[in-house]
Amino acid sequence: MSAIVSSLSLSLLLASTSLAAPLKDSSPRQSLPELAPSGNPTRSPNIKTQPRSFHNVQLPAHLQDLLRSTHLLSDAISPALEAAFNGAAIQDVAGARQATMPLIDDISGNLDVLYYGPISMGSQNQRMTVDIDTGSADLWVPVDCPDCPHPGYQSDKSSTYQETGDDFAVQYGTGEVSGVLAQDRVSVGSLVVDNQYFGAVDHESEDFNATPNDGLIGMAFSSVASSGQPTFFENLIKANKVAAPLFSLHLTRHKTTGSTLCLGCYDSSKA
Repeated sequence: MSAIVSSLSLSLLLASTSLAAPLKDSSPRQSLPELAPSGNPTRSPNIKTQPRSFHNVQLPAHLQDLLRSTHLLSDAISPALEAAFNGAAIQDVAGARQATMPLIDDISGNLDVLYYGPISMGSQNQRMTVDIDTGSADLWVPVDCPDCPHPGYQSDKSSTYQETGDDFAVQYGTGEVSGVLAQDRVSVGSLVVDNQYFGAVDHESEDFNATPNDGLIGMAFSSVASSGQPTFFENLIKANKVAAPLFSLHLTRHKTTGSTLCLGCYDSSKA
């Protein structure tokens, strides 16, 4: 099966790792490798960086129907997206890029509890770590939250931070968070979205106390977002900031490092 189908199937069907109850682990936490500096994302020889790598992609009819029902096969997102899903070549887009996020596997016993990686937020590029969740569609981090298990985002250090005045809350299979809806600059490597909506959380249930990550980024379609707003990745697609309208995940098992999230690309050696 093609890498596009594989990555989309993963984003549609993979069970959310964040829904499992977090388990305490006495092993030391691993530090995250750094992302490449903005404008110079790390490129592996096996990473497909040109949209021409995605020629002649054909999704099964039932997946096309599902994507249309969630409005991802429409001109509102990107003309290139529908072309890709219907077998046409994706054309080069001036300035389009990619970013590969290194992930840490949070392991407890025989369980791969969750996979998390770094993002940057705000005018000062504060570094936060987020659980990569394909079963939800909201981005949230603790903001000015002294009772949260992690220090969180310092809103007073960002000149671009603003709150919308709307409440924000997400209930997961295990755990819940709440706060207010806010906007700020969010980036992964060289891929940047200004005024990205996210949950500025000031309450986390005890289920998150043992997790190593600061927050969570949902990679599902925005039709299931509690905020009702486009996701970070959808905004990248709308602005034609990615080389191809797809993301891919390579998840190792029982291995702390080696997992990756690739935005706008895939590693053919792992397909």
